[in-house]
Amino acid sequence: MSLQTEFRNILEKIKRDQGTHTKIAVVGQPGAGKSSIINALIGHKVARTGQGTDITRKGVRYRYEFLEIVDLPGYGTTMFPLSEWKEKFKIHQYDIIFFVFSGKLTRDDCDLFASVADYNKSGHKKPLLLIRNHSSDLESNEDREAIRRDIYTKLPEGLVGELYFVDCRYQNGIDKLRNEILDEKYKDIWQPRIIKKFKEVRDEFLKARTSQAMDSLSTYAKLACANGVNPFFGADIAADVAIYFKMFAAIKEDFNIEDNELEGRYCAYPLARKLLELMTKNGVILLLKNFGGKQVIKSFGKYIPFVGQAAAAALGYTLAKDAGESYVNDCATLAWQVMNDEIENYKLYGDLNGSSKKPICIENYTLYQLKE
Repeated sequence: MSLQTEFRNILEKIKRDQGTHTKIAVVGQPGAGKSSIINALIGHKVARTGQGTDITRKGVRYRYEFLEIVDLPGYGTTMFPLSEWKEKFKIHQYDIIFFVFSGKLTRDDCDLFASVADYNKSGHKKPLLLIRNHSSDLESNEDREAIRRDIYTKLPEGLVGELYFVDCRYQNGIDKLRNEILDEKYKDIWQPRIIKKFKEVRDEFLKARTSQAMDSLSTYAKLACANGVNPFFGADIAADVAIYFKMFAAIKEDFNIEDNELEGRYCAYPLARKLLELMTKNGVILLLKNFGGKQVIKSFGKYIPFVGQAAAAALGYTLAKDAGESYVNDCATLAWQVMNDEIENYKLYGDLNGSSKKPICIENYTLYQLKE
């Protein structure tokens, strides 16, 4: 398993944490086409649709990557008068609001805008996207401009929202709306949540892998200790090279660091070059030479009866332990650097556009309150 795969595994783990999701409420009158908008955006028919009426009776959540779209029932009906609808679904808990409409705005629409504006005055502004569905029915640009003037006239002071004309039947305007979701301007909403959780899981991963690597180090340090009393001058050096080589390979494997990644994707990291160099015979020999006098004492001290052999064995263990700990630290540091850079450059919904992956539908609506 590579570091890149481990990175993806960590992302998959934290996707199950609801606190990392960017939550979008899709609101509007019955029959405006909210479910059709969701299907068009995601690229799969996941939401049930009905002609001329709102068949949604409860909030239905669709989770995709770190995105959670909630299809809320239409308001202004016998089942959901606006006042009861606002109390039940509390749209202020969402990060972004999609307002979908297909005809003239009603008093309830204007009251909803007023509620959003009042909440925004508290300092917790929610991005508002105004989505005019069935736009292919509009005969001219003049019709669109009339709708634009009408809706902006009815928005309360201080409440702003980008207006999009879409038609789900012909996919008109869907790409532009989808790109809005992907826009970097919402990065300040999702990035802090994901990075905070990612760092927690990353640190757990590094702690566990460091402990595993130290176990590998201990095994090979003991072999180096035994080699310290090797009676064949010169052969002990060759054995040390083999021991160190295997030790470094085991440590690198413990951190899921692969040679092809060091040579390719992560070659710009200085530590990547160092780790690769120590996986060669010349690299290990150079490392041993850097210990200088210690290695000489180890090689010749063993010929002094009793005390000399014990000292050589102890020194062999110490040298391997020191070299191994340095390699563990370098591997942990490289893994830390790589994962930090990966999460900083992560495109939140990079798989949304054109992906064959299907989102998770959570049928039962759970009311939750975001921490302010």
